[in-house]
Amino acid sequence: MKRRKFITVTGASAIAVSGVSPLLTWACSESNPTNEVLKQQAILAFQRFEEVWDFQDFWKRGNTFDACLVFAEALHQRWPDDTEVVAIQDKVGKMLEENLSFFNSYDPGTLWADDFGWWGLMALNARKHLLQLGNKELADKYLKLSTDLCWEYKKKTAYDHTDLANPVLHGCRNGDANGDSLGVKNTVTNVLLFLLSSRIYRLSLTENLPDNKKYLDMAYRQWIWFDEWFKLGEYQYLKELSTSGALVQERPMAFFEESTYQEKIHPPWAEGWVWTGDQGMLVAALTDMLAIKGELSQYLISKDIDFYVNTYESRLRDLIKRIGLGVKNALIADVDSIIREAPCLSSFGPEHGRDYLAGRGIMMRYLGNEEVRNLLGVDLSTTIEKTVNAIWKTRDQSTNQVQPEFTSAENDKLYVEQFKALWGLADDVHKWDISTMKEKNKFGVCQSVGLDLIGAAIKQDKH
Repeated sequence: MKRRKFITVTGASAIAVSGVSPLLTWACSESNPTNEVLKQQAILAFQRFEEVWDFQDFWKRGNTFDACLVFAEALHQRWPDDTEVVAIQDKVGKMLEENLSFFNSYDPGTLWADDFGWWGLMALNARKHLLQLGNKELADKYLKLSTDLCWEYKKKTAYDHTDLANPVLHGCRNGDANGDSLGVKNTVTNVLLFLLSSRIYRLSLTENLPDNKKYLDMAYRQWIWFDEWFKLGEYQYLKELSTSGALVQERPMAFFEESTYQEKIHPPWAEGWVWTGDQGMLVAALTDMLAIKGELSQYLISKDIDFYVNTYESRLRDLIKRIGLGVKNALIADVDSIIREAPCLSSFGPEHGRDYLAGRGIMMRYLGNEEVRNLLGVDLSTTIEKTVNAIWKTRDQSTNQVQPEFTSAENDKLYVEQFKALWGLADDVHKWDISTMKEKNKFGVCQSVGLDLIGAAIKQDKH
């Protein structure tokens, strides 16, 4: 029998441990215990993550630990002097030592292009965390992992340097690092290179990173790849909803004789497939590109490339707001205001459900960021609160383990109807088909979704 975990708390804090819905108790308390309840939820969620994070799956481990790092940063910003929060920061620092050893145990040539994107982004956040702890030696190792290994591998082996692609040149494939399999140019592998490039470049503006223009150049190349696709409205890569807003599909497809974008594999594709995680990462990359508009303008002018900064800025802002509306209208259920995964069988399984399970958390890891929130044009605060509430109410109370599903079947059915009316296509899927997923992997990924959502709630918490 698993033992129930208890921590010594009193008053409002005990609410979080007991499983009583915090949202139902905040309004009726004499003092407002919102902050304390949220903090205790965060601590309990992290304690469970400590038990399940050390699993053997390369990309999932990189992604789940990135969730942990963004969550830990939110805790640090909100409660920098709290003793339990300080203890968590130190624990995360020790976990990062183990994570680097885990990464180094793999032959990079056996990994996939998108693996390097996940680990490269995680490594940048790891470095920031380690610098806060004063561990510059390990922080520098993570920086080199991100720039010298992850980014370089994606650029050299995954990016299409040829002029053969049709109808849009270049882009990034999700093949293996050895180049034995080219893979396909889906959204996630392209947005990972896009975001990793923009993040490294923004870091270089405050620190002395050598040859930093190569990161700006790649970020711009990836921006052009996405923008060119979005302008080809006949292919609906950025697909408009029937009301307002748009979502980017899982990959661009163009079916004509000379097209190089027709592959329905790696993983198996189906019409209308859209994934939550892509939306958050793309908006984050577009936000980066807006932030570096001045540097980009100077760089392109130096290359004798025509660049109209006002047009560029207007385009970025429009895309961010359209995707924001798409998320608000199509990925949040009208019936209960809880975040959902788009009802696409390709995401839910059985073959790849274990890979797309983390999407809801990934999306909010980025959309919960203040810089992004200020540009998004929609208010997700109520949705974040209700989603955290649902996650907490449905968790395994003996372990504080987050579950794959945290919504009711009845509401799920209504959501599928809502999505189909907006998108034109939907599968009748409500549960994740992850029976073949290793249990500890599943626990780690699900817990990362909880950390991502709780972290988003902490970031928007008014104090």
